[in-house]
Amino acid sequence: MRYLAKTFAALVCAAVCTACSQQTAEQKLDAYFDALDGHFMGSIVVQQDGKTIYQRSLGWADVENQVPATAETQYRIGSISKTFTAVLVLKAAAEGRLSLNDPIAKYFPNAQIPNAEQITIDQLLQHRSGLVDIVNDKPYEYLTYFTTPQTRQQILERVAAAGTNFQPDSEYRYCNTGYNLLGYILEDVWGKPFAEIVNEQIVNPLDLRHTRFSEAINPQHGDARSYTLLDNWQVQPETDASVAIGAGALASTPADLAKFGNALVGNIFGNYIFEQMKQFRDAYGRGLVEFTYGDQVGYGHAGLIDGFASKLVVFENVTIAFCSNGADYDANLIVPTVLDALNGKKIDIPNFDKHIKLSPEQLASYTGVYKCDALSMEVTVRVAGDRLSAQAAGQPSFPLDAVSANQFENSMVGVVITVAPDRKTIILKQMGQEFEFVRIGDAAEAEPKPAVSLTNEQLATFTGVYNCPQLKMDLKFTVDGDHLVGQATGQSAFPLQAANDSTFENRAAGIKLTFDLKNNRVILNQSGMQFDFLKKE
Repeated sequence: MRYLAKTFAALVCAAVCTACSQQTAEQKLDAYFDALDGHFMGSIVVQQDGKTIYQRSLGWADVENQVPATAETQYRIGSISKTFTAVLVLKAAAEGRLSLNDPIAKYFPNAQIPNAEQITIDQLLQHRSGLVDIVNDKPYEYLTYFTTPQTRQQILERVAAAGTNFQPDSEYRYCNTGYNLLGYILEDVWGKPFAEIVNEQIVNPLDLRHTRFSEAINPQHGDARSYTLLDNWQVQPETDASVAIGAGALASTPADLAKFGNALVGNIFGNYIFEQMKQFRDAYGRGLVEFTYGDQVGYGHAGLIDGFASKLVVFENVTIAFCSNGADYDANLIVPTVLDALNGKKIDIPNFDKHIKLSPEQLASYTGVYKCDALSMEVTVRVAGDRLSAQAAGQPSFPLDAVSANQFENSMVGVVITVAPDRKTIILKQMGQEFEFVRIGDAAEAEPKPAVSLTNEQLATFTGVYNCPQLKMDLKFTVDGDHLVGQATGQSAFPLQAANDSTFENRAAGIKLTFDLKNNRVILNQSGMQFDFLKKE
């Protein structure tokens, strides 16, 4: 649910294969999660034929007060909330409260939402409305209000002002806006708040004791706070539930998610509901995603909000659910690793101290422009200081760390790039898929050089943590080698080039930072918007 201003990709931690054939699945998973301790906070449940065969909790629910995570710790589940919302919409349709073919103008007659007469409830369910996503498509505006309670009228005004990306039903594009609107429609047809509808129709019938509409995070009531790992675990700003509503406002536990998933697939809500949810168009059903790992196919959803990450996948006889409140590890690797352990395969144990340094000559040999016809995408690889950077066309650049002489990664998002010995092709791996990119030429230009060269002593004067109250975000600046590095709360670090003795840039991301050391402030300019950050004491 939460917008993450992110780069094109990230490389997963390369791993050392362990798990001898005589090890049990539980032993393999214990070794795997032991390695993740300190890099992943959260809980996981693995069920087989409806019975829990593995459960593990790591890290803290509340770092500041040293409250450990347990199986009953409640995490915000982000977009898994959409699956709950979809079930409610289909239940309402089955009871005759609404029709999937209803135009949304019926429910928002005075909201001035573009194409409201053409957009149907079903198109909202399947992300085919064409409406602009007020979260992902409007990130800087979103960051100015996401922690503040929003009324229905305020959200509808934002939707109306945001406009459209395409004509209704002409294509698929993931859109939180649609599920916010579905939440309001459910309130209209049932005549009660969304939280009460969820409780009456799903939570209470299934006895989901740790699932709720997350009005506010309260660690004393078993809630986890969300964190990002910088030098240490730092608490994240909290999205107000009124902002997320039907798109991402629920909190739960892995055990409750597994029970919900099993009920859905087991037709507890009715065979027609699950079957309708499985009618996929462009890889998305109605509040449901199909996950394929090898020859195993499962159904569920993933969720991101603030520093939380979660996933629920129900296979034929195995259900896997996890919730996390902080990680610097690609959580997309958890489900396939669990499946490998259950299937008696060797699993990869993450190694977080594996990056190596390559010579400038070695790094230069990998540079160039690579193209993937299957994705209709080009990626430019350049040297950035003592490592490589990559940039997909139209997207910000991201750093690459060397794992070996021909393999690179950025472990936050889960992409590994392997370069062929002849340097003519690279293989990009992400989320269990592989894509070949063919080198089509030299990089158009080297990584932009600073207009001025600053000494380490000069760079050190810019270091520190700066806060923007408007965005409720910190920017941390450190020195790495001969350049300054910035990192926003919950996001990947990015290199900065000096344009003069007080201004730094990251041209790929369109970022310009102007320091006012006398007044302990820095001004961030990006995408035509300006934000003022003040240095923390």
